[in-house]
Amino acid sequence: MDKNNPFEKPVSKDEFNGFWIPHHNAKVFKRGLEENKAPFLPDATGSIKAEPIYNAASGYCLPAGRLIPVQFAKMENNYNSNIVIPRSTVTALENSIKENEKGVFYNFKDEQGEIHVASLFFPEQTQNPEGAITATKDKIQQMDNLKDVSMVIASSDPKEYLGSYIAACRSGMKLSVDPQIAEEFKSKIMPTLENDIRDPEKRDKNLPTLSNILFEADKRGSEICRTLAAENTQSAAPKQKKPEMEMCF
Repeated sequence: MDKNNPFEKPVSKDEFNGFWIPHHNAKVFKRGLEENKAPFLPDATGSIKAEPIYNAASGYCLPAGRLIPVQFAKMENNYNSNIVIPRSTVTALENSIKENEKGVFYNFKDEQGEIHVASLFFPEQTQNPEGAITATKDKIQQMDNLKDVSMVIASSDPKEYLGSYIAACRSGMKLSVDPQIAEEFKSKIMPTLENDIRDPEKRDKNLPTLSNILFEADKRGSEICRTLAAENTQSAAPKQKKPEMEMCF
């Protein structure tokens, strides 16, 4: 367990793993929606800037359950980097975390199914940001196979909306949405966020959790990427520039 426990008062490991992280993520999402400052919301023109963030240890774009909380942290702290680094990797690079810096916490299960907590840090949070970026940049698996594709989010269902967003983050495609659809999405996901913020014994067990929604969105994002990649390959004429496609999901 990471020693940087953000609680003012000591709590048990089970409380930290099972309650605080989902509770905190829901609060961050809710505040972002209320202030209209969230990475998955459109600008005034309906365009969504879907930016991936990569785990420097693996080289891959973060899964939805980690990606969006990390994107919120990037927005809040005005970081420029598109990578985050686990504490163990920072140590392996003979680097160190700056004093009083806290990473973005997340849960994971070990092979025995026990839940643990770990944290991810931006290079700017380390003593040697440039060194961290240089040492890990060759690992990054940056996808741009769908950069000529434009996708319009046509559903306000949270899984579909966020699934489309995750697909855009992973593939480099352009993304947009009608502002009305975005507003409907906000109203549909808000009950889940409010429910997750409640104490565990007061939560409505019939509502999906934010973690569940992000897990399903992650799977949906993979499906969208596979579908569009196949369709884009079939429609590309030999020795001709790939036509820009507009797909709705």
